[in-house]
Amino acid sequence: MMTLDSCHSQWIFDPERRRFRRVPKGLGFGERQVMTEWRPYAQLHLDPGSGAFRVVLDEAGTRMLQSWRHTEGMCANCGMKTEELAAEDIAPVDAS
Repeated sequence: MMTLDSCHSQWIFDPERRRFRRVPKGLGFGERQVMTEWRPYAQLHLDPGSGAFRVVLDEAGTRMLQSWRHTEGMCANCGMKTEELAAEDIAPVDAS
């Protein structure tokens, strides 16, 4: 598993199965966290210079998500939010 923190979410990638999920920051019910279901992806591109990362969702490369890694302290990217977040993708996680 690989995790990336953006200003809006923690992204969890399973490269072996080519799937990912997100844990939006600030959303939860008491001690329970909220996260998206596992979604497939075709490619993950990391730009170490800018901190941007792009998740290509389909083999044709026509659907993608892009975000930026959150940096500690004075984060230059906090004004940039995740480009796609659908309410139907969010599901509660069993805390047990």
